Amino acid sequence: MARARRRGRISPGLSDLLVLDAEGVSKAASNDPSAQAWLERARELDADVVVSAVTLAELERGVARDAGCNRVIKAADVWPADESLARRAGRLLERAASDATVDALVAATALAAKQRHGSAHCVILTSDPDDLSGLLADEPAVRVVAV
Repeated sequence: MARARRRGRISPGLSDLLVLDAEGVSKAASNDPSAQAWLERARELDADVVVSAVTLAELERGVARDAGCNRVIKAADVWPADESLARRAGRLLERAASDATVDALVAATALAAKQRHGSAHCVILTSDPDDLSGLLADEPAVRVVAV
């Protein structure tokens, strides 16, 4: 659910939507300073934090180390990978001539969340900026940031 925003306070280049891929969640869970700074900024801006359901499949192992990731995920909005999202990911894969399916699903999640929340900008935290940047080459309002 979208929260009330303080859109006037969001500076150019910053985001009112933060999307975490698996490494973004892992880095946040391990208190990585860069990931923590992005999450703190998201809190300051009352930004939405989104995680794709496919990211859970990359992270969840049913072991003790899941606890930190689950803490981060619990504070995020988890988006399901439904038919519409999968089709959008497929179009991104075709356009980019890529086979990075999970990255395409994360990218499609970011685009769908951006659209649904009416966000002007979006930041994706990832360890795989090249693949995601290629998939989102035609989306200048989506910034891919390496963590």
